[in-house]
Amino acid sequence: MTTIARALESASRMLTMAHIEDPRLEAEVLLAHLLKRQRSWIYLHSDLCLEDSLIRDFMALVARRAMHEPSGYILGQREFWSLPFIVNRDTLIPRPETELVVETALSIIEDEGWTRPFIADLGTGCGVLAITLAHEVHGATVVATDRSFNALIVARQNAERLGVSSRIYMVQADWVCAFRLPEVALGFDLVVSNPPYVAYRDRDFMAREILDYEPKQALFAGRDGLKEVSRLIKTVSGILRKGAWFVCEIGWDQGRRAYKVALDTDRYRYIEIKKDLSGRDRVLVIQGK
Repeated sequence: MTTIARALESASRMLTMAHIEDPRLEAEVLLAHLLKRQRSWIYLHSDLCLEDSLIRDFMALVARRAMHEPSGYILGQREFWSLPFIVNRDTLIPRPETELVVETALSIIEDEGWTRPFIADLGTGCGVLAITLAHEVHGATVVATDRSFNALIVARQNAERLGVSSRIYMVQADWVCAFRLPEVALGFDLVVSNPPYVAYRDRDFMAREILDYEPKQALFAGRDGLKEVSRLIKTVSGILRKGAWFVCEIGWDQGRRAYKVALDTDRYRYIEIKKDLSGRDRVLVIQGK
């Protein structure tokens, strides 16, 4: 029988040969998931022998990772804002930089003194923005939209799992289209979104984990990547209450262009580009007139 230490050594070698970053860490995460243990437990039991069936299952997971399948899809979940979110290939894998959207939204809610804000999350995917805001603001009501029905199924599962499903309404729709009907005259206090913003021309520079596995309709947005962001800037004012806010994730080099689109729209009293910890453009913040 093979010990944990030897299994990890074999897995690390396989992942190293596949040019996976941090191969030892990746191997430990996969084994901990399979054993339903913390990584710290693995360190303390490195001499423990594993059954052959477990070794086979572990190496099957390692083989998937060696093919550059994202660990989030292999594990079936990814942490965001310290909350566990179910993910699959119908949804993007949440990324740490998107937490700046949440931080900005929460800051606005606090500054405005809202206790029961009415929020929309456009293009919710697996639901990280809608669910995190509902989780953090107990009086919030959130409408989460996505054009993908399968993504909404995942978002609903996450909302139920994290105990906020009673305050989140899932709507299959393309951006603001669901709110343009005469019988749906909604005005939101806050709208958030993480739309597609990758330029088609950048495909050759993307990691295989992203390009080969994540849903392309949630990644790419025209030749310059600003197609959907511009569309939202030009239309979201129609669903904002007077003085309400829109917080949108953008690409690292799109701040100046997104700012100009918002300025030329002439529907907003305040426009700001927030940078992430790396000093790159990350979030567009605009307030309606």
